[in-house]
Amino acid sequence: MLPPNIILKTPLIEIPSGELRKTKEIPNYAGGFGDIWECIWSTPSSNSPVIVAIKVVRVTDTSQTVPLEKAAWNMRREAHVWANLKDDHVLSLHGITNDFGVLPAFVSSWMTKGSLESYLKEPISLSTSQKLDMSHQIASGLKYLHECGIVHGDLTPANVLINSDDKLCLADFGLSMILVESGNPTFNSCHAGNVRWMAPEMVEEQAKPTMPADIYSYGCIMLQLLCGEQPYIWKIQAIHVMAAIVRGGKPFKFDQLTGIDQGQKQYWLECLSTDSGARPKVQEIIAFIEAERQKL
Repeated sequence: MLPPNIILKTPLIEIPSGELRKTKEIPNYAGGFGDIWECIWSTPSSNSPVIVAIKVVRVTDTSQTVPLEKAAWNMRREAHVWANLKDDHVLSLHGITNDFGVLPAFVSSWMTKGSLESYLKEPISLSTSQKLDMSHQIASGLKYLHECGIVHGDLTPANVLINSDDKLCLADFGLSMILVESGNPTFNSCHAGNVRWMAPEMVEEQAKPTMPADIYSYGCIMLQLLCGEQPYIWKIQAIHVMAAIVRGGKPFKFDQLTGIDQGQKQYWLECLSTDSGARPKVQEIIAFIEAERQKL
């Protein structure tokens, strides 16, 4: 079922693998469900090759042909939706390509500075203004998706990408749910890459991503941005994080959040409410950030 607010005017382009040349013999990035390759895209009609990113879903069990066919069909459908999304803070999709793996691969813009996850590991010092700006950009992308009827479903710093102009874009929305629903045991929605930012209601069996669950993940990213540490930083393994969530453990301890503006801290903690209905809407979040920026 297509999101209600998407008008499909842009066709889904299938890019021949012969037009794509890898810049390395190994993936540039690996994590979650797949690998990212930096490639040079050259077409017969263009004199200016462009650098693109190829998102390849990693498949370890290729014997499950029916689930893989289902996943491939759903990925093409979602790629068609993605190709029609036009927003400054949502990663642009150029098309899909084959021959990079068992499933279709996504061809998108190459984001020079990588993910927010890797960016935050660098020894950088961000001002309050810069943090609020980053918060606003992520919220703007999420607002656009929600207004289009799209749930991200896997919002983590790894899925927030940064280009050379420090513009932040959301990526990989909906992908985790597509793969899990395919029925292939290779895929698991609670993979090690996303559980730290996962809303507590998502641990329930057959739970499906929702917009309030996206808000919880967003709140975790905001507090991480402010305190400099991942949720559940004291837990090493994903299974231990899951156990903490089930027991009602909080993703941040009190001493991690000292020195943070009290009003901002309280607002982001509202995003982490165990009552999903009590979490603010993304439009309200943007209004809050804009008010905070006016105080500077």
